[in-house]
Amino acid sequence: MAEDWTEVEPRGVVIDPMTGDPAVLLEDPRHTSIIAVPADPSTATAIISELEGIQRDPSHTLLYRFFIRHGVRVTRLELSVSRDREVVANIIYSFAGEVCVMDVRPVDGLIVAIQTNAPILAAGALIHSRISTASPRVLDGRDLLILSRTHDRR
Repeated sequence: MAEDWTEVEPRGVVIDPMTGDPAVLLEDPRHTSIIAVPADPSTATAIISELEGIQRDPSHTLLYRFFIRHGVRVTRLELSVSRDREVVANIIYSFAGEVCVMDVRPVDGLIVAIQTNAPILAAGALIHSRISTASPRVLDGRDLLILSRTHDRR
């Protein structure tokens, strides 16, 4: 059975008030679903830096620089849900005329997708299993650490 996919955009980074852990919020184009992808502090910082156009931290750009140097073209990032109900990610890329897939941590895939301006696709099963119960303050942006999307994505 074919998977249905929805393109999502990074909306921002929030801190879970219960655990203190960051999460990246992804939103569908109709603004009806938000997916929270858990992140560690360093990758959350890297995503904020990318979204804001701040000078990149070299430790978070190794894969990106490798792709650019060797002519790899990132086609898209696919986010889905595993049988254990965890968010999983695959970077789809082309290299030397072949389409390839790389299993990556979701937050690492988000960084690469943002850096390469690749579409981020969420499986329907992920969207339906992770519909956010975020507070209205998060949904309207008052509790987001970042909202700006005014600069051009690379």
